[in-house]
Amino acid sequence: MKRSTESLKDLGLTGFLVATLVLAGCLAQTDEVPLKVEATTPASSTLAEPVNTTSQAESPALIDAAAQFESAVIGSAVDEEIALAAAEVTKPATKEKEAGELRAPEPMLKGWAQPKLALVLSGEQNGYLEPCGCSAMQSGGFARRGDLFNQLKAKKWPVAAFDLGGTLKRSRRQDYLKFEKIVEGFNIMHYEALGLGPAELRLGAEQLLALHQPEKGLGFVSANVVFFGDVTLGTPLPYKIVDMNGVKVGVTSVLGNFYRDQVIPRGIADPNQPITVSEPIAATEAALAQMKEKAPDITVLLSYCKVEETKALAKKIPGFDVIITAGGPEEPLETTEYLGKTMLVQVGGKGKHVAVIGYYPDDPKQKLKYELINLDRFRFKNLPRMELLMKEFQDRLIDENLAENEKRVAHESGFEFVGAEKCGTCHKKAFAKWKTTKHAQAYESLIKGRPDYEGKWVERNHDMECLTCHVTGWDPKEVIPFETGFVSLAKTPHLKGQQCENCHGPGSDHVKQEEIFKKTRRGNDPLLIKARQRVHLDEAMVQKETGCYKCHDGDNSPKFKFADYYKQISHKGLKD
Repeated sequence: MKRSTESLKDLGLTGFLVATLVLAGCLAQTDEVPLKVEATTPASSTLAEPVNTTSQAESPALIDAAAQFESAVIGSAVDEEIALAAAEVTKPATKEKEAGELRAPEPMLKGWAQPKLALVLSGEQNGYLEPCGCSAMQSGGFARRGDLFNQLKAKKWPVAAFDLGGTLKRSRRQDYLKFEKIVEGFNIMHYEALGLGPAELRLGAEQLLALHQPEKGLGFVSANVVFFGDVTLGTPLPYKIVDMNGVKVGVTSVLGNFYRDQVIPRGIADPNQPITVSEPIAATEAALAQMKEKAPDITVLLSYCKVEETKALAKKIPGFDVIITAGGPEEPLETTEYLGKTMLVQVGGKGKHVAVIGYYPDDPKQKLKYELINLDRFRFKNLPRMELLMKEFQDRLIDENLAENEKRVAHESGFEFVGAEKCGTCHKKAFAKWKTTKHAQAYESLIKGRPDYEGKWVERNHDMECLTCHVTGWDPKEVIPFETGFVSLAKTPHLKGQQCENCHGPGSDHVKQEEIFKKTRRGNDPLLIKARQRVHLDEAMVQKETGCYKCHDGDNSPKFKFADYYKQISHKGLKD
């Protein structure tokens, strides 16, 4: 396969536009309402080159990375073309209200004076390099976050960015490939530090050592995590000092007890294991003391703890200016709170929000100013340079054929999936009804995208996290294929789409018993009766047992109401 980045430097502006327009971000998670937006002044579409000097906790040179990124290396020769190509898609929107319609939100940071330094804080991305794209009005995504940084650059604000961690949801091969792109994206946006949560640590110490390249800017930091029992490895760093625009920021992170147990089960204390996690409070105190020796103007803690654990930690260690915590609700409050003199920040989940904190050292009343920013589609557009990450990620999934090679499990029933066409040989009217629904076109939607999608769609029909709700024979929540479920369009075309058996269960035994019945006409056969009972569903059973919400959740289907949606697929009474 020819990748989108192989000949990027050979493309002219027109060629680059064509290449970038086939890339897709996904959109995100709020109810759909009619909106009308009027664009204003375009923001620059290249990311700021920071003028900073960065010092790190002293350590020997990092072990050579064993796995280098297979990512787009976009040199300065094409940066200017990227800026021109993206200029028309980075226009922030304004608020407007007419005829009772909801309009775009206020411009971000409205009324703020230029700070001495702006801190950008993010975290708990949960694997959403871009939002799922199943519905309109979704928020978040790296492509929009990149535009936020461009808009800050256009304001000529110096920026230091830090991420709490929690970038992934799982730790399979697909997640490792995604993490490569996430790290690359952080470096493009000039992030300074990434805390290590359980999602990152489950990738393994060797993988994180290979991906940690602090010379590119992003440092993996943790006060209480050590790899291979050797603090001199330089991965993770116990803390990091960032000097930006004459402001010195000290940052460290900590993994709390609740999340530690997700990585290292309680009671296991093997000193030879690759990852060790020490007691959070003592380790954080030690890291803060080391940072204080560098005389930072601002101290930041990336606390991968439950909210209450973070608050208890802040009470015992009152020396941080800002703490961002994990473990809060997916949709955070727009306001922050103070624990003594420490500002406590929550940004929610799935990368939908980031926090911006302005530092005003000469303001005697308010040295730190805060705003939670929703990365909506009205104020932020997809940045082509960041969209490349999504395209390259999908390319890697195709190259490694991960969906087809994923380990499969037996269905709990012990039966096999046969496909809707087989069901339709007897249930002709129900099958005809199904063919008129969006369920029947679920697989094609991964190729075409939504009709109202903004921009060009990146095909996702090789992405397991998308396939799981768009084909037949997968566990949608665990993203695991069953042994006889969909494999690929070439091998199992009869199982594409959201079909009968995802609700009624694998149909092989039902088909078998009905074929026997045709020959024997024994309607009282216990095996026949049991097979029919097994696949029978009524409306109440569908709502309670089959789990429409496994796919129609708040991310993928924010307007989902069972009663309304069920009417669209119901085939009750369609007797043949």
